Amino acid sequence: MSGRLPSLLVAGGFLLALSSCGNPSAPTSMATLPSPMPLLAPSAVPGVAYTTRPLSVSELGKDAPLPTLGPTIRTLGFVGGRERTFQGESRHLTLVVSRFLAFKDPVGARGYLALVHSNAAAFFGGAATAQILTAEGRSGWLFTPAACACHLANPVLIGVVGAGSSVLWLEINGPDATPDLLISLLDPAAASSV
Repeated sequence: MSGRLPSLLVAGGFLLALSSCGNPSAPTSMATLPSPMPLLAPSAVPGVAYTTRPLSVSELGKDAPLPTLGPTIRTLGFVGGRERTFQGESRHLTLVVSRFLAFKDPVGARGYLALVHSNAAAFFGGAATAQILTAEGRSGWLFTPAACACHLANPVLIGVVGAGSSVLWLEINGPDATPDLLISLLDPAAASSV
């Protein structure tokens, strides 16, 4: 019996590890995430309150109404990420979402960029436009959702760019939201590490 105990423990450990592999709610080990993880620094959006949280596959799977979004992101080798959201009254920017997404390799990061681009209507609305974006040597896409017909509506711009095996996502909304401002906020000098 004592010879079987180590075998049973190894088998049990293997099954436990296997059971969490495909589980979208299984937490990502923070030890596997790159450090540092650059997000937009609080000083870049002065006076606007912010929160920072980890991002999982299940959270990213809610970004668009695509039934296979979560599993596809997992297949691309998503390791984990962080999101910092700034929101509040401001004459400059009223909503800013900064994301850092880590993948196992650059192929996965490029696959994620292609996924968002090819499904722009699902992510940003049917009338969203996309154009090539280069920011600080990183390339990706600038998405502009259709403008709201509301009185005093502010522009919304989303930049999604690749940086090796990671993806930076930056959404800005507010009276001063312009492509030039978005590009300047994607500069690593505007980031802080978490």
